[in-house]
Amino acid sequence: MCVFCQDRVVIGVAYDCMEKMVYWTDITGPAISKARLSGGDIIPLILNELQSPEGIAIDHISRLLFWTDSMRDTIEVSKLDGSHRRVLFDTDLVNPRPIVTNPAYGRLYWADWNRDGPKIEMSNMDGTERTVLVKDDLGLPNGLTFNPGDQQLCWADAGTRKVECMDPHRRLRRQIAEGIQYPFALVSFGRTLYYTDWRREAVVAVDRQSERETEEFLPQKRSRVYGITTTPTQCPQGTALYLSVHPEQS
Repeated sequence: MCVFCQDRVVIGVAYDCMEKMVYWTDITGPAISKARLSGGDIIPLILNELQSPEGIAIDHISRLLFWTDSMRDTIEVSKLDGSHRRVLFDTDLVNPRPIVTNPAYGRLYWADWNRDGPKIEMSNMDGTERTVLVKDDLGLPNGLTFNPGDQQLCWADAGTRKVECMDPHRRLRRQIAEGIQYPFALVSFGRTLYYTDWRREAVVAVDRQSERETEEFLPQKRSRVYGITTTPTQCPQGTALYLSVHPEQS
């Protein structure tokens, strides 16, 4: 399903399984908005003091919204209605993009694809205990996802052309796929990882256990596929893919 309006570029998408709302970042507004999964009016949430909002994540338990801004070099948080907004981090960030939550443990993870020093970081959701998880053997970590079932943090890197996973507690790192083309966003469901690829213009499924590609999903029209998330029918079981897609410019 496509989440963009004409002349808009949607980068990140997230889903609130409790209210069945889709949230997204739009860099042309710029804006952060939401709408019901079943359809309906677009509800703007954040319109001011944005430059390039890209990554977006939801804590459905605490009812919080997190996002990255790659031009303001910030990570911010608000309630799901956009109120009580505040900056969590505005230092040591160059190109922050993907961000994900672990609501059960109150943790936040994000990646910065700074070409001079890419890294993946972690903190508590209140901004305390900020820690660098990964800084070696990274190139352009565009996509990031967290699987609460086995506590695995996974990323897709367009620089190293790899998909990797890590237990953020024990810091055990494992390669899942290599030689991929140009991944942008990543989401996990069960044993399968789904990543969007700009060169293949597709969504690619990879089995984490066999470490093999299993499926490829192609949009009906020639498109550059950006963000991807899952839409559980219940919290947290049952899922469907939900994408943000932007047509190639001539």
